[in-house]
Amino acid sequence: MLATFYHHPPKYKGPNWCELDLTAFQAVQKCLDAFRPDVIIHAAANSDLDECEKNPQAAEKINVVATKFLAQTAEAFGVRFIFVSSDMVFDGKTGFYSENDPVSPLAVYGKNKIDAEKSVHLSCKNHVIARTALIYGRPLGGGSSFSNWMEMRLRKNQTVPLYTDQFRTPIYVENLAEMLLELAQSDFVGTLHLGGANRIDRYNFGLQLCSLGGYNSRLLQKTSMHDFQPLAPRPADVSFSIDKAKSVLTTKMLSTEGGLLRMFENN
Repeated sequence: MLATFYHHPPKYKGPNWCELDLTAFQAVQKCLDAFRPDVIIHAAANSDLDECEKNPQAAEKINVVATKFLAQTAEAFGVRFIFVSSDMVFDGKTGFYSENDPVSPLAVYGKNKIDAEKSVHLSCKNHVIARTALIYGRPLGGGSSFSNWMEMRLRKNQTVPLYTDQFRTPIYVENLAEMLLELAQSDFVGTLHLGGANRIDRYNFGLQLCSLGGYNSRLLQKTSMHDFQPLAPRPADVSFSIDKAKSVLTTKMLSTEGGLLRMFENN
């Protein structure tokens, strides 16, 4: 197994690691030619919504152009290509989105993901477009996550402002990894929604995290997404319907309670 990194050098052993800028296409081609993978799982992106809004050309290069290049390379190699997309392809007006619902992004990042999905569909026959929900868990290789940000503030006895009116189907990172590895070995082709087993707002997610992790829930502050004016607009409810994924995968999709229990047991 070969894994790549760019900003965050890995802090643990496991796969062979390769430092790689996915927009340096000659270097990417050289790496793939040398390794000759059986499956390519493409999970890298600039997922900072405000940064993408501020620098759309740079966002397009990594989120769209690099994805198209990798998909075309996978097709040339005759290997399976799994592209990790996002729930941000929806406008959040209805929630419980299925794979058949029309996409309508609010921000540059969501538009990038739709363009990338189209290029994957057109460039590589043996593909999976895996749309993921809000990912939580403790990063092993650097970086951060929604739950990690919460834990850092709670450990310092800092208040944690959390929306009560923004809904997702959050997915535990290890549970997501299990699903992606299962898809790597399956013959499913198409688009699949990978989310957790329940729809929840950020505040109630925080209450679960505090209860299961032994943190002080009084540090949580109820807020509204309308109290803030970020550069990139955010959708209110991009929760997933995961019925199709349940029919395709044998991996159990954990609820937020189940995922948080595993997170605290593993660390």
